[in-house]
Amino acid sequence: MRLSGKRPLLAVGLALAVAAFGTLAVAAPAQAKAPQSASLTVTGDPDDPITEGGSLSFATASGDGFNVWGTPNHLTVQVFDPPAGPWTIELSAPVGQPLTVGTYTGATEYLYESPLPGIALTGDDRICPFGQTGSFTVTDISWGPHDYLERFDATFEQRCNYSTGSARGEVHVAFPPAPPVLAVDVEVATSGTIDPGTDEVTVHGTVTCTAPATVYVEGGLTQTWHGRRAEGLVRAEVACTPGTPIAWTSSSPSFSETPFRKGDVEVTANATSYDTTYDVFVADTDTARVKVRRG
Repeated sequence: MRLSGKRPLLAVGLALAVAAFGTLAVAAPAQAKAPQSASLTVTGDPDDPITEGGSLSFATASGDGFNVWGTPNHLTVQVFDPPAGPWTIELSAPVGQPLTVGTYTGATEYLYESPLPGIALTGDDRICPFGQTGSFTVTDISWGPHDYLERFDATFEQRCNYSTGSARGEVHVAFPPAPPVLAVDVEVATSGTIDPGTDEVTVHGTVTCTAPATVYVEGGLTQTWHGRRAEGLVRAEVACTPGTPIAWTSSSPSFSETPFRKGDVEVTANATSYDTTYDVFVADTDTARVKVRRG
């Protein structure tokens, strides 16, 4: 009879914490990404220190380079390669709140951990020297898995403190639809073998995945008899492709003073892989009682 337990894990981020034979991950900082399409238009009054009364328009369709980064609470859109120098618009919701469709009034220069919305328009190395206030309206925003931004559209108005003029603009960003999240599944077969000469135990199973990925299988073997405990390791690397289960095999002697023998062995297998699209680790765990016979 098989005794097994499945423990699926979805571990976001890049920093790992290792517990027993399993692997878990935590969140990573946001990274700048180039959108599929984007545009930024800005106009200003003569007394506005940022625009100095001018009008500017940037777009990926015109060959301008854009980067976007942030979180559901705070987004930064930057035009990084115009001849006049980078232009950046930063917009944030009050602390603890996500940006949603709607109008945000009373925005200030404080973009992080503030109870008020935040706004910051800079360009051509010009900033508001004494801070700024403003408002903005999010007209469209869509998020996919793991804070994957699909669309963002907003209008904004900013006034530098001690200035009688304002700057106004629109920002539009679009990324491709969110790709599927990588998922992996590991299974431990209920039969195995033991080498009569070395007492090395071989166990096997399968790995499945939703996208091509390298999957690492790690875990442990334990067997107790007459009060004595034999222990070994599970180690395998699998080039997984979606559509069919991929076999894995691992062989291990006992690293304790007690050798393995034929009979039941408790096996734990943890499958871990890295989703390059979302910069996250994903994992799955299976445990089983495996009947090992002489090979």
